[in-house]
Amino acid sequence: MLSANKEQRLFSRIQINATVILATTSERVQGTCLNLSPEGMLMEVECGRCQPGQQWQLVLPSAGERVPPLKAMAQVLRVEEGVTSDLVAVFLEEVH
Repeated sequence: MLSANKEQRLFSRIQINATVILATTSERVQGTCLNLSPEGMLMEVECGRCQPGQQWQLVLPSAGERVPPLKAMAQVLRVEEGVTSDLVAVFLEEVH
């Protein structure tokens, strides 16, 4: 049995420090991707821009021409409010 303090994630996370863009038909938010897994992402964005339950089109631009950007629909799972920025956890759906 695992202890209650131990994380029970299905996939490990890759630490990244890259620009990420969230968009809807009416707004656009730029943030920083802090870590990434096949099912989710943790990012830092400007305070107050994301709320739990929101749906965004997410784009993580490619670092080079040979690799396409990561595109997905992202659902905001959790927002940890900060003083100058928020930590936002999203679930990645429809990854392209």
